[in-house]
Amino acid sequence: MDAHQLTILEKQIIQQYIFLPMIRMALEHDRKILARTNAKFKAPYIELLGQAMRRVTEDMRKNKDDLFKYHIHMTRRTWLDYEVYARGRVFEVSYQKSAASDWIYERIGQYLTGA
Repeated sequence: MDAHQLTILEKQIIQQYIFLPMIRMALEHDRKILARTNAKFKAPYIELLGQAMRRVTEDMRKNKDDLFKYHIHMTRRTWLDYEVYARGRVFEVSYQKSAASDWIYERIGQYLTGA
């Protein structure tokens, strides 16, 4: 392991820290919009979104525990740019909107299908 780079595990923890709240916001937004529609069978869809949101919230709790366990401190600079303090070093982490959208889209599908 190179001390000048983030480990794969650290990268995964950081990615989840950044993107899981965005997934939750998207699901909350969709649930509010669906609740206002005149869809005939909207209750099952709202329940499905609620279940997905509960899974995201649980993953956010686990992620917070991992941040603490691995002594990772995150400071937000802009929407997708962060300073990460890990192992006594400062790392710059930033994502492009397209990469973030792809990751979020894939994970929302997993949360909705229960995969």
